[in-house]
Amino acid sequence: MNSFQPYAAMPFYPGPVSIHPRVARALSRDYAPPRMGTEYLELYKSVRSRLQKVLGTKEDVLLGTGEGMLVLWGALKSLLKEGDTVLSVGTGVFGDGFADMAKALGCRAVLVSEPYDCTISASTLERVKDAVREHRPVLMTAVHCETPSGTLNPLEELGALKEDMGVPFFVVDAVASAGGAPVHADAWHADCVLGGSQKCLSCPPDMSFMSVSAAAWERVREVNYTGYDAVKPFDNAVEDAMRFPYTPNWWGVAALDASLSALEEEGLENVFARHEAVARACREGAKALGLTLWPAEDAVPSPTVTALRVPEGHAWPEWRAALAERGLYVGGSLGPLAGKVFRMGHMGTQADREAMQSALAVMKDVLAR
Repeated sequence: MNSFQPYAAMPFYPGPVSIHPRVARALSRDYAPPRMGTEYLELYKSVRSRLQKVLGTKEDVLLGTGEGMLVLWGALKSLLKEGDTVLSVGTGVFGDGFADMAKALGCRAVLVSEPYDCTISASTLERVKDAVREHRPVLMTAVHCETPSGTLNPLEELGALKEDMGVPFFVVDAVASAGGAPVHADAWHADCVLGGSQKCLSCPPDMSFMSVSAAAWERVREVNYTGYDAVKPFDNAVEDAMRFPYTPNWWGVAALDASLSALEEEGLENVFARHEAVARACREGAKALGLTLWPAEDAVPSPTVTALRVPEGHAWPEWRAALAERGLYVGGSLGPLAGKVFRMGHMGTQADREAMQSALAVMKDVLAR
């Protein structure tokens, strides 16, 4: 008998998260071929307009088949030309990773990086200003929620800096915040804000989405990149299903539709408050157990994921196994934080007060051994 268990008793992974029951029902249905009628286009347009609210934008939104990295690569490839200068503002693995991606595309990468337990601050902004003056970047990148660090970067002032100093394009990774924390693409002057289905929207990791400003569309047409992850093939595709660049994922769009319906019924402000409340309960409960938060005291903690130091006297593999034996599943971290930090993902369906109290009780039991 195969002992594999498809569902964790207490899943607190930082994504993919436990699928919402409504999403599961949407995925269990059969759908007609998307190119055979108007129903798919109507659903796509509905999901697109509702994602505009989640992303805080009146600009265009497109949906692609593939997890969040699809739109991270797609945005850069669609906006950049070889030799362009990219300024990446990093406070963690993914923020710094944007610079590595730019280099891989033949661009010149300039990195303004903070320690991984910090968030963007006034001193960061001064360094960014200096970098913009010196290097005149074509594009600036930042990450809203750094999941490996459990932090949430404030982006309003960075967006204002982009606008005031004439940086042509600003790309924001909001994969781990969209749907769990307020995102303000237009207020941040962001040209592309990137999201994924598998985090706060409680869907499988098969859909990604991004906002595209009017200026970004002009640049996309100029660059004319047309690979699988490209933005260009979606130009006007929504008006005719036959013009989609590949087979539309009706199941994935239907899953997003189900998730967004649940969010709308709860109310976005209530959803954000729930995430904040569970995050606060996690941080306070963990500190009461003697655990140490990874983010510095003056950093902004994320409402969707909490990063904690692996407790003294425990190695990460043994700590993870001890929690799993009791039904609690948490995530490790990445890059230089691997083995030092573990993460609790309280996003989407996992932003649940009762489940969090049960998780804290498990950790208390393991620590008492």
